[in-house]
Amino acid sequence: MKNMALATALFITVLLQNGCAGTPAQDGVPAWIMNPGNGVVASCGFNIKGRYAQEECALQRARERLAAQQGVEISSVSYLSERVRNDASSVSLNKETVEKVSGVTVKARIRDTWYDAQRDEYYVWLESH
Repeated sequence: MKNMALATALFITVLLQNGCAGTPAQDGVPAWIMNPGNGVVASCGFNIKGRYAQEECALQRARERLAAQQGVEISSVSYLSERVRNDASSVSLNKETVEKVSGVTVKARIRDTWYDAQRDEYYVWLESH
């Protein structure tokens, strides 16, 4: 039982040290992905409209998360439809976001971004300004 508790404590210590370090974590992944501090991290995968749309998607998600942390009420609904006919397929996404802001101004700045080419995932790290 003592060995299990010691092993668990050691494992948690190693996780905390890796998560709090300012250097990239394993496989070149930035440490802020798992430990954004007072900020938020959001990501977006492949976007048919290209890299710019992928970046905008990640930024919008991060802004929504940051606003939610600061008490802004956010309602977001996404409609994803996929159509396959013979050898052709198409995907469409419609998203509607409603925010209720009452006397709250949300200011943010981009701390860092990272693109994971292997997963085709774009990450953005925002902090309130």
